[in-house]
Amino acid sequence: MRKELRNLTKRVYVIVDPQQRLRRELHDLTKRTRVALDPFNILVYRLLHKDVPGVPPIENRIRVGSRRIRRFMEAGRNCYTPIRRAIDQYYRGPSRPRVLDFGCGVGRVLQYFARDNVELYACDVDASAIEYVRRTFPAVQSAVNRYDPPLPYPDAQFDVVYSVSIWTHLPPHAQIPWLLEIRRVLAPGGLALITTIGPYGYRIGTHLGEVAFSLEDLLREGFCYSEYKTKDPGTGPSYGAGYHTPAYVAAEWGKYFDILGDVQEGVIDNLNDLVVLQKRPLESA
Repeated sequence: MRKELRNLTKRVYVIVDPQQRLRRELHDLTKRTRVALDPFNILVYRLLHKDVPGVPPIENRIRVGSRRIRRFMEAGRNCYTPIRRAIDQYYRGPSRPRVLDFGCGVGRVLQYFARDNVELYACDVDASAIEYVRRTFPAVQSAVNRYDPPLPYPDAQFDVVYSVSIWTHLPPHAQIPWLLEIRRVLAPGGLALITTIGPYGYRIGTHLGEVAFSLEDLLREGFCYSEYKTKDPGTGPSYGAGYHTPAYVAAEWGKYFDILGDVQEGVIDNLNDLVVLQKRPLESA
């Protein structure tokens, strides 16, 4: 009986394994085809959209969850619009502010701010992303920053700092140090506009395959983090999914900044929340 079971197992393996191998080969072929066709797709898109300064390659777009060019552009606009609206509502500084895109990537959001009347800076830990930004947006003053503070800028350098999908991935030990670093480089009264993901985003379920906590855990703890099992190049030694409730943000981040208005849930590309922070006017760092 045991011998018959072993033989049956071998026959099943012989049948299943080629099917699995075929699926892997088809997946790899599809991936290689997309990469090979990407320069042509970029060329066609730019011919049809002459106002677009550049389109990053597919490898970079995939890192921000936007393999398709149109989706990459749409997501950038969906992030830019509520941030721009909040700046217009709360900003009271110089008419041409110094603005920093912290964690700019390949300019998904930056490409829209580059059209505004601002003195624009950008930084990221990914050197290849900064190389693309320098090539595509030469007027933007861009720099590679380290995985840990400080940033390569003096105190009180910026009137506005915005950051999209950074605190949603920072490990717990890095959350507050980077928040304090943003406060350091902001001028007194300056704005920090930071995206988070909370109960609204959890219910949508984009990252649920990667997190090891429940919605009840998040609501009870206020902040929960799960390290990703697989990481993209350029993301650093620790990278995962971090979720914040609005109540946690108000209690913890409010120790270091004034929080302007309510946390705006789901306004960033119908997923992330937007937090508007202001450096207290009398603080120097």
